[in-house]
Amino acid sequence: MMEMTSKNIRFLSRMGVLGVLGQAVLDMAESGKDFFACSADLGDPSGFKRFREQHPEKYLNVGIAEQNMIGIAAGLSADGTPVIATTWAMFASLRCTDQLRNFMGYMGRNIKLIGMRSGLVEGKSGYTHCNPPDIACLRAVPGLAILSPCDGQETYKALWAAMEFSGPVYIRLTGDLLAPIIHKEDFGEYRIGKAIEIKEGRDVAVIGCGSVLAEALKAVDLLEEAGISCAVMDMHTIKPLDTEMLDTLTSYKLVATVEEHSVIGGLGSAVAEHLSQKKNAPPVLRLGASDVFPQSGSYTYGLKQYGLTAPQLAESIQAKFKE
Repeated sequence: MMEMTSKNIRFLSRMGVLGVLGQAVLDMAESGKDFFACSADLGDPSGFKRFREQHPEKYLNVGIAEQNMIGIAAGLSADGTPVIATTWAMFASLRCTDQLRNFMGYMGRNIKLIGMRSGLVEGKSGYTHCNPPDIACLRAVPGLAILSPCDGQETYKALWAAMEFSGPVYIRLTGDLLAPIIHKEDFGEYRIGKAIEIKEGRDVAVIGCGSVLAEALKAVDLLEEAGISCAVMDMHTIKPLDTEMLDTLTSYKLVATVEEHSVIGGLGSAVAEHLSQKKNAPPVLRLGASDVFPQSGSYTYGLKQYGLTAPQLAESIQAKFKE
């Protein structure tokens, strides 16, 4: 497993999360880990070029047949061997929902499904590829863990943690060609179901996931300049949710969730569902994609149309805080 020096953290950032995926899979194979990797004709975008050349016995390209890929992965994992399966997030979640529910949910097969290019990064491809409601669709599948890492280091560690996790996992990869550096130093062990506190604060608790957490941190800087002290939590695991951390937020005046996903059924919904059961819980402001299909355009344009750039986030949080 790669040591998280400052040099390697920058290296993983420059690779982008899909490059990190390929690096992690290659490192796992080089370490002697027993697993298979499947791709729906996306070996190169998955970063699998070196892996499939050096370990062809571990790799299978099923072609453009995402639903069949889940069935094949279920067969390969019948004896408990972990199987990594990759495709675009829209297809991994919506096209494969039936197979995912049956093989990964009901049968509990040891499949690690990677939803690539999730969130708003595929904006130029239109609504058919952009901003899948993957968290909302898959959060209701019993027994399925859902991870949403925020940067290169966390993506690398999330993949290793998922391979050690006994059971099905969906990993949602967001962001553009360069991954933001959110964790500038080695944050230690990645623990599924345990959030990471990035910053302390007293007025607002900002909870984010995925690469948009970089915009949330910039927004927090703007809020601090306006005299609003913010804590920042990296909720990299959507399911199982870190409810122990949420239970500590009763002293804040506001909880704001930030995600590259619909405000319906995503991280914000999960946080609000839990806090609604608590006495004296602070109000929750859910910031994400509104209930409309995205318009085609660049990644930055996608963030702007849903109010997810740093100035827009700061404005929304400040307005709610002052109510």
